[in-house]
Amino acid sequence: MPPEQEKKTDVRVYIGLALLHWKLLVACLLYAMLGAILYLQFAPKVYEAHGQIMVYRDPNLPVSASRSPWDSLSAHAFRLRADSIRQRVADNLRERWPAVPERERAPAVDARRARGLPSTLAVSVRGSNPGYGVAFLAELIREHEAEWQSIQMRAVNEASTTLMRELAKLEGEIGKAEDKLIEYQRLHDIARVEAKGSMESRYLMALMQRKNQMSTELMLLESQHPFLREADVGVIRGVAELTRETGMLAPAPDDEDDSPLHGGPDWEAVPLPDKPAGQTEEESEHERGWQELRVRLARLLKAERDLAGDLKPEHPQFVALRKEIQEVRDRLDVAAQIEAQRLRDRHESLRIQIKALEEAEQKWQARNLLASQRRTELNRIAAVVERFVSNHRTLYARYHDLLVTSELRAEHFEIVSPVAARATPVWPDPAKILLAALALGLGVGVGLTLVLEILNNRVQTVSDVEDELGVPFLGGVPHWVHSDLERTVRPVVTEEQSEGAVEAYRALRVGLVSALDKIGEKVVMVTSADSREGKTLTTLNLAIVLGQAGRKTLLVDMDIRRGRLHRSFGIDRVPGVTDMLRKGRSLKESVVRTGFDNMDFCPCGSSARDCAELLQSVGLATLIAEMKDEYDYILLDTSPVLRVTDTSIVAGQGMGVVVYVARVNRTPKPLIRYSMDMLKDARIIGLIMNDIEMHKVGSLYYSYLYPNYAYYSYAYSYGSDYYHYGDSEPGSRRARRKVSSFGRRLGKRFRQLFLPLD
Repeated sequence: MPPEQEKKTDVRVYIGLALLHWKLLVACLLYAMLGAILYLQFAPKVYEAHGQIMVYRDPNLPVSASRSPWDSLSAHAFRLRADSIRQRVADNLRERWPAVPERERAPAVDARRARGLPSTLAVSVRGSNPGYGVAFLAELIREHEAEWQSIQMRAVNEASTTLMRELAKLEGEIGKAEDKLIEYQRLHDIARVEAKGSMESRYLMALMQRKNQMSTELMLLESQHPFLREADVGVIRGVAELTRETGMLAPAPDDEDDSPLHGGPDWEAVPLPDKPAGQTEEESEHERGWQELRVRLARLLKAERDLAGDLKPEHPQFVALRKEIQEVRDRLDVAAQIEAQRLRDRHESLRIQIKALEEAEQKWQARNLLASQRRTELNRIAAVVERFVSNHRTLYARYHDLLVTSELRAEHFEIVSPVAARATPVWPDPAKILLAALALGLGVGVGLTLVLEILNNRVQTVSDVEDELGVPFLGGVPHWVHSDLERTVRPVVTEEQSEGAVEAYRALRVGLVSALDKIGEKVVMVTSADSREGKTLTTLNLAIVLGQAGRKTLLVDMDIRRGRLHRSFGIDRVPGVTDMLRKGRSLKESVVRTGFDNMDFCPCGSSARDCAELLQSVGLATLIAEMKDEYDYILLDTSPVLRVTDTSIVAGQGMGVVVYVARVNRTPKPLIRYSMDMLKDARIIGLIMNDIEMHKVGSLYYSYLYPNYAYYSYAYSYGSDYYHYGDSEPGSRRARRKVSSFGRRLGKRFRQLFLPLD
């Protein structure tokens, strides 16, 4: 069987288990229903008084928009269920209802939101006296309405007092804060400080702008100085002019900050001058002089080129021209040095001016910071005043709403459904109690069934044999007539309408022959842990089906204390095994032919008191070994292991293998395990499960435990009659079971639905 199939659980197995213990289930169910009926008959009646209250609010009431929606049903329900109000109502009704028991004077109140009705409470009480319940509920509603109005008025008065006290306190705080604001403005001359602060900001802005221009020009001079070492006076002069013009540019305004200190709208860009600022007339005249020198130098160089083709270098005119050119160049070099010195002087003067501007800027920043601190402190005091004013507005609005609410009585009580009591009692409820009793009965029955199944230590399933006992499962035999199992030993497979039994024993034969062929053994000792397990009957029918399969079989009755097999064949028990053992003869002399194909029988022999000594003193194994050559299989029907020691002695001689027979749902597993320990020297090849009760109400349970034998059992058990050979009285007749056609159809339908015959 695949592992996934082994783990599969079918709910019909548990249905079969419940049917197996149907009597216990029926008993639990009947007792539970009887208890429910008695409870319905004698339990005190409980009546319910109920009513509905609508608690609503005046729709014309103006309230602040900031308040949450009004909903106080939970508070009303809590107050209605409180112990204090219920006790007051009980005290008020004590004189009018003196006969009411003390334990029922203040019943529990159930208050909850009514279904489908907004702002409505459904209130109810329960008790044995319906009139008192109506009076109690009506008085409870009146008491609650009066108490709630009192609570509202008290809450309004307390809230009004608190709000007025807080408003007065806030008015005082506002006055103090305003006085402090005015005093601060007077002491610090805030108007003059603000005007001065504005002027200081403009001065500071101008200083920062001028410093930035000079810093820019200074950086340009420092970066250009290395490049002007070999430049002429024109280049130096042009660089100086461009550097001064670049320093005069104003920075672009910042869109994100419009303050004057950050180049906002008040910071106007400085236009580019046509010529450097501060240039004197002397500097202009000097500039025209070196420009004329450059023009003169260009003319002299042209004249030199013109004379170079006509005169020699030594010519006096050519020499004089060169001398003049050199003089002009020297003058230009001197002019360049003068301009370079002017740039250095400009650089030094810029450093001095920037330092002076930084000192002035720090002073103006300090003054501006002081003005800013005073303005900040003024804004803080003004914010305190504004906060007090805002709190005063809020508290005044709440005070106004509270006055309007108290004057218009925002909450109103109206009885939607008048207080009344039900005509029929609400408890005990027959439907609920009967359903609870039914569930309790079934639950207890199923629980007891499971407990009994868990505590049951008898052999029931194949897993009990293979997993717990540790022996292979050879096969099973379904139940036939249980009352005759202890008294009747007969060849069931030869009876009329015994096809089911024949198929069951054929399946058992297949398992046994397969196990014997694997180990090459012919001698099989069939035994059981205790008596009345069906061991002898199983051995007889197993020998018959072996002979029917063409296997020559010898059946030996080794239960020498209580042999019964000879009755099934209608022969005497002597001579038999005990006689051959005492005389030391071969078993062939006691073997008799039977009326079955390929099957011989050896009876147990005469009775003996010294059976154990007889089996130990002679060579039984030698006698059995002599018969192996003539027979394919030799079956020994031995005594129960726990009844006598004969089986232990025979099994200890090592002349064959042992097959156990156990009766389903009768033989305890510890008993079988203990008997197997007594045969620890023998080879146990498997166990046969006998008396599988497929015909009972719990057949569904056994059908899933032994699916291969469900068909055999039903094919055999219905319509059959049983008798035995030898012990039957003359003239006895078979009593046939009569089953109606309706019963046959019902049984057939039940098997089609539940039995796993696919």
